[in-house]
Amino acid sequence: MDLIEKAGVQAFHRKRLGNAKLIELGFRNPDSQLKRFEAICQWGDMSNATIMDLGCGYGDLKSFLDARFSNITYLGIDFLKEFVDGANLRYGHLPNTQFIQADFLTAGLPEVDIVIASGSLNYRSENELHPWQIISRMWELANKGIAFNLLDSAVFTADQILCGYAQEEVRAFCSQLSPNLEIINDYLPDDFTVLMRK
Repeated sequence: MDLIEKAGVQAFHRKRLGNAKLIELGFRNPDSQLKRFEAICQWGDMSNATIMDLGCGYGDLKSFLDARFSNITYLGIDFLKEFVDGANLRYGHLPNTQFIQADFLTAGLPEVDIVIASGSLNYRSENELHPWQIISRMWELANKGIAFNLLDSAVFTADQILCGYAQEEVRAFCSQLSPNLEIINDYLPDDFTVLMRK
């Protein structure tokens, strides 16, 4: 994703600042965020894990995970300063919790147990390798596995900011990284979740 595309994504979210939090993040409603989080949690028991949340927004996944698993160390990454500031206000005081403003592909980031991306891989890029580079980097940083969701191109119509992906193309790429993968596609009509374990 080049600088102009990043600026477009930032403008997409900044234009929504001052609205309800989920609208700022780009979700249609609370139910869609909740269903994506539930699908991601089908990865398995994340208790005692270090978790990196790519595109963390306001850190909503942090409280969702804490309600289901114990002793999580959480690192949220987002390149929008307003989101990181908001996440720090809401959750930055909690133990084993940190939020960083960074570009996931270029920042020096630590290895963790699990890398998660919920809703943050759907931005359009002229670089056709961009989604595969992100998924590969997630896999590289994860000691135990990754979980991410994508819009389904068979249902979702791309716009100026967001695009969907073909499930079989994603499966073909991810199976090159690991045969231990699962795709869940029964929770929203235009979304699917990929779970990969090492």
